[in-house]
Amino acid sequence: MNILVTNDDGISSQGIWALAEALSKVGNVLIVAPDKQQSGVGTSVSFLRENVTITEASSTIVGVKAYAVSGTPSDCVILGLRQLSQAHIDLLVSGINYGPNVGRDIPYSGTVMATLGGYFRKIPSMAVSLAFRDRNAPIRFDIAARVAASIAENIKNGTMQTDAILNVNVPSISPELIKGIRVTRTADFGYVRLADAIGKSADSYDVKIGNPAESKTEDNTDVWAINAGYISVTPLQFNITHHDAILSIKENIQGIGNWF
Repeated sequence: MNILVTNDDGISSQGIWALAEALSKVGNVLIVAPDKQQSGVGTSVSFLRENVTITEASSTIVGVKAYAVSGTPSDCVILGLRQLSQAHIDLLVSGINYGPNVGRDIPYSGTVMATLGGYFRKIPSMAVSLAFRDRNAPIRFDIAARVAASIAENIKNGTMQTDAILNVNVPSISPELIKGIRVTRTADFGYVRLADAIGKSADSYDVKIGNPAESKTEDNTDVWAINAGYISVTPLQFNITHHDAILSIKENIQGIGNWF
């Protein structure tokens, strides 16, 4: 199995190296990641407005090549699939992100949206994020990496459905505290919020990052799962057509456009 690994936290992130180390035991790993922090860029592509450079990075893992790209996670996936990989990629994995990617935050996530490049090419794709409860607690990239490797092994063996993006959120807690894995749906809110900044100009805002443990939502959602101590695996698809609205709009749009 040939595995392309990327992220949005940048090539120097501990998370991407923990992920690559674990996945190297499942298949042949190639790392292509941004040369700097790119969180929150969503599906942004730099090629449309500027040149992108590629630099080979020093790899800490035997047999794993790494490249730093002066662009976004989507740029990295495009270059990894089309130029840097010497073989067909069988699995695309993005992460490990420092912080959860759940609910309405998902479309803004560079970590999750990087997987679209694989998804649209029918390549099994997975995004992996670490959901911390306490920013002062130990960061358990090792646990999230083990989870990613286990899922990758199942995909390799053909025992897991692969026509959806798997959005994986792992609580950053001790292994003995993790209750198991739940397959979930997305919550109907996000953690990232804009709040009026007190004492600043009217057009200035502060960004508020919620704490997963403080958020309440319905059972069997991604937020509920990580709050309860479960690993959350949410299958995602990206068909943006609102099919249920087509008939209604057809019935009410007839009078528009008579001037054509």
